[in-house]
Order: sequence, then structure tokens, then C-alpha cells
Amino acid sequence: MTKRDSLDIRGPGSVDWSALLPERTGIEVDALPWEAFVDAQGRDLGVLFKWIVDPAQGKNCMLLRLPPDHRAAPHWHTSDTVYVVTRGEFIIEGEGSFFPGEVRWIRGGLAYGSEGAGPEGCEFYFFSLGPYGQHDPDVEPPPLGRWDDDDSG
Repeated sequence: MTKRDSLDIRGPGSVDWSALLPERTGIEVDALPWEAFVDAQGRDLGVLFKWIVDPAQGKNCMLLRLPPDHRAAPHWHTSDTVYVVTRGEFIIEGEGSFFPGEVRWIRGGLAYGSEGAGPEGCEFYFFSLGPYGQHDPDVEPPPLGRWDDDDSG
């Protein structure tokens, strides 16, 4: 993975994605800047992202980069989501590892365990196939169950 110091990284909310992602135009993903992701508490977790569709259009399509050994809290999404791994090892608690060229699809409403990266970090494309929403399964019970419940999908 490229060292973080040599990347074009912008502060949260500082990139004019609408200007960088016009419709019906070829976009060179490698030329887009990375934006630092901060969680709801404003903490920089080392996660970087690039929108690949203008977020002002209400779509949630992006390239994400997780740092080595990163772990995110269990959660669920409102809509089905698709992940296409492009670099490194992408790990989902209870499901295993996904590697470059592999696709992960998960139904909206089904909570899954911690997602993270292997020792080299990872990159993947993320596509929400409908309205985006990220929910904590301990606060908002998922309609289709949880990864740690024997009765879920």
C-alpha cells in the first residue's frame, strides 16, 4: 500500500465532489483525491475514501481504503450493499476473508460482525443498492437478524 504521507488527502467535507464527478464523463479514479473519514464522534480512524458517483445525487458509491488491522463496529445497512475487493484482505467477522477480485453482497436489514482489514490494509469499492443508512444493531434491531443469531439468514 502507498504510504499515507504521499497521498493527496483532504480534510472531511473539503472536497467538491460535484465538480470532480460530472455525469457521463470518464473519471480517472486514481487522480481523485482521498478524503479522510471521521466517525460520528469526529475521530479520524485512518480510513480514506473517494466518491465515484457524486454524493449529491443521493447515491452511495465509493472506493474505501482501510488501514492495516483496522476493525469497524458491527452494523447493518438499510439497503443491499455490494463490495468489490481490489487490494489486500477484507475481513468480516462470522464470514471470513475476501481478497482482490472477490465480491461480497449482503442484504439490507441483516446485521453483520466487525469489518476490517488484514495486516496490509485493504481497498474495496462499496455500492449501496438503494437508500443508504448505517445502523448499530444494539441500538436499532435489524429487521432480518444478526450475524451472531442462529436464526438469521
